[in-house]
Amino acid sequence: MSYRDLLLVCEKCGKQFVFTVEEQRRQEELGFEIEEPTECSECRMEQPVVEPGLKAGVVKWYRDDRGFGFIIQQDGSEVFFHRTGVNQNDINRVLNENAPVWYELIMTDRGPQAVNVHLRET
Repeated sequence: MSYRDLLLVCEKCGKQFVFTVEEQRRQEELGFEIEEPTECSECRMEQPVVEPGLKAGVVKWYRDDRGFGFIIQQDGSEVFFHRTGVNQNDINRVLNENAPVWYELIMTDRGPQAVNVHLRET
């Protein structure tokens, strides 16, 4: 695949921003289709909008002794998940680093959290 930096305009604030080659490579390395972001990194860092539906991600890491970990989302940001939010049929495979997963986002008093986490067949 050929990559190049792209100059885009944020749909939220109207500022121009660059969708870098590094971001594009990261999406591809994680097994995602390359999607241009619609918002600049500053707007993406604000309180995320929790939309219904499954989202694709990759397990960054999981600590069995603590019962939690983080998932890398398609935009490169990370979201917390707890063992109780993992589909029990997939639990042994989902808790491995780099496992491709589907999940839903909910908003908790501590911020967004992934639930209904289950294995995504690649």
